[in-house]
Amino acid sequence: PDDLTQTQGTDPTTVSVPSGGNASDVDGFQPPVGTVNGHVYEDTNGNGTQDAGEPNLAGVVVIVTDSAGNPQTVATDASGDYSATVPAGDTVIDILDPTLPAGSTQTQGTDPTTVAVPSGGNASDVDGYQPPPGTVDHHIYEDTNGNGTQDVGEPNLAGVDVVITDSAGNPQTVTTDANGDIPSTSVPVGDTTLEIVDGSLPADLTQTQGTDPTTVSVPSGGTASDLDG
Repeated sequence: PDDLTQTQGTDPTTVSVPSGGNASDVDGFQPPVGTVNGHVYEDTNGNGTQDAGEPNLAGVVVIVTDSAGNPQTVATDASGDYSATVPAGDTVIDILDPTLPAGSTQTQGTDPTTVAVPSGGNASDVDGYQPPPGTVDHHIYEDTNGNGTQDVGEPNLAGVDVVITDSAGNPQTVTTDANGDIPSTSVPVGDTTLEIVDGSLPADLTQTQGTDPTTVSVPSGGTASDLDG
């Protein structure tokens, strides 16, 4: 085969053949090495693909074990990429979970995974991880005196419908309780839109605090709040 590298023996070689006996020769040849290229990113909305604006994950440690059983450790760079040179053949890629953001869930790829590295070619792997979701809180009240804040005695607004559209574009409708609050609602990390259904408000009200609709940024494991009067 083309492009082999000799790893055992010499070529040509000279052996001494004894009278009535045998002389032996063993030669080993390694095919050209290949490359494993990988990419790791944060799948904010959990849809199994890297959308515009979803960040790469730097500093993730990956153990690449080649077809000969030899491991090497690499880490993702600022672009979420890593690379390793390995012999041709089945190669195992294992991402070290403690180097991922805590609580992340894999949404693209598998871990560990095995790729077939071609002689002189490349094999690729892409892995996406969704961070833990956050929550949205929303409070709505009647600003009786119109000063843009809820003063003592100004009532909360119950029974107001709010449409929450998360960063993946999925809407859900919730309703304020007797305290003017929506249930604390779990949503994926990222920009989330809250829109009050006008028909569920008392007639002829004018908004004096907040905006409608409004967009809040939901942090991983945290809460984004909105207040409207």
